Amino acid sequence: MVVSMAMNRAILLATLVCTCLAFAEEPKKPPTLKGTKKESAPKLDLGPMDFGKLPTDTKLEKNKPPPETVPTTKSSPVEEGYSVVRVVHGKAFIRMADGAKPSTPFEQVTLTNNMTEKFSTVVRVKNPAKKSARIEVVVLDFRGDTVMEASGELYFRSGPETEWTVDWEPTGVRGPGQFQVLIRVGGNPLGTFPVKFAEAAK
Repeated sequence: MVVSMAMNRAILLATLVCTCLAFAEEPKKPPTLKGTKKESAPKLDLGPMDFGKLPTDTKLEKNKPPPETVPTTKSSPVEEGYSVVRVVHGKAFIRMADGAKPSTPFEQVTLTNNMTEKFSTVVRVKNPAKKSARIEVVVLDFRGDTVMEASGELYFRSGPETEWTVDWEPTGVRGPGQFQVLIRVGGNPLGTFPVKFAEAAK
């Protein structure tokens, strides 16, 4: 009887030990709250990365100095200006190295019944820059009214001086007197030059 009770105690003790070991080996799970869901983030597959071809022989360029600015030369007012060398009148001219001159003396424009004779005017103009320009020649009577006018283009082909000729047709005027020839070049007046209009001798 004593032996049986001792065996029962031994069996009971072994059972308790085994039970305690079983609970000790089982890992404790964290409590899950109602309504929660454990989700794992999706994995992104970016594929193989392509960086293209890398330059191998590229040389670093040094900062280039700014290009030198070439100073622009401006013409002085003297070079750009126009001036009248002379104004001559006549019926025929001799062309010389220093310009045209009347073949016979021409001191006045002769009037017949207040009608001018046919004559020509040669204007010699100087411009060191040799720039072409428009020229205007205007004949003003003794009252300052325009009685004749002509215009054209100046070309400096052989040097800083050139000549421009206008042939005047017979024109009616108020009467004899001291007339003026106004010269404009490039729209700018360069002065007036006197010319005498007189009645023909009877």
